[in-house]
Amino acid sequence: MIDVRIINSVLTSAQNTYEMVLQLKANFGKPQAVKDVVPKYNIVTVIGFTGDIEGNFIYSFSEATALKIVSKMMGMEYGTLDELALSAIGELGNMASGSIAMNLEKLGYKIDITPPTVITGEGMKITTEGMIIRLPVNLFEEDDLELHIGVRGGK
Repeated sequence: MIDVRIINSVLTSAQNTYEMVLQLKANFGKPQAVKDVVPKYNIVTVIGFTGDIEGNFIYSFSEATALKIVSKMMGMEYGTLDELALSAIGELGNMASGSIAMNLEKLGYKIDITPPTVITGEGMKITTEGMIIRLPVNLFEEDDLELHIGVRGGK
């Protein structure tokens, strides 16, 4: 079972990042334990972490939500999911995951995160070991972002 403090730390960190970077208050749905990571949307950012606990943060967005995020980050309307836009999506995941890492360290879990990998495509299934928690997130509309946390090991 995942320490509930880890989940709370992830929620707090992600919320703070979205407020700071996007000037949005995200609302989180109920965390669910799931067996597999089958992203709901076709744009996925994967960030691994190692240390006292290991696993992955997996962020999934629709193209429309990704473009809204990029527009907010750029401070202007952005309408194409080009290399620059995908880089911005990866950077948002990197900022959220870095914040999560700092908050987990306050709980005694020292982790290092990997650089983000952004993947696009239909029908993805991501294999990760350990316990997987799915967190639905409402940014611009209901359940338009999905966050999976895969955790293995730990104190």
